[in-house]
Amino acid sequence: MSAVRMVTLDCLLRRLEHVLGVDDLLYRRFARGLRLEDEQCLAAAMSSLRLYPDEVRRLVEDTVMGWLFGAGGGPASNEMAPREAVPHP
Repeated sequence: MSAVRMVTLDCLLRRLEHVLGVDDLLYRRFARGLRLEDEQCLAAAMSSLRLYPDEVRRLVEDTVMGWLFGAGGGPASNEMAPREAVPHP
């Protein structure tokens, strides 16, 4: 591995905000857990994610994996496309 990549929680929050929207309850749960670096809050967010439709779960999972591994499928930190509506349970 010759390159070093830095990932920040702020970048993950921006990506989740982009796909879920700032008013979304799931986004707020993730935001609280990440901002406070609270394992219990993040576990609760992950548990509630299981209640969402498959489309939303895949979108959030792809966003997290793209953020972590630098894969495509998620917007770059400064390249935000218009957000589409996400169905809620």
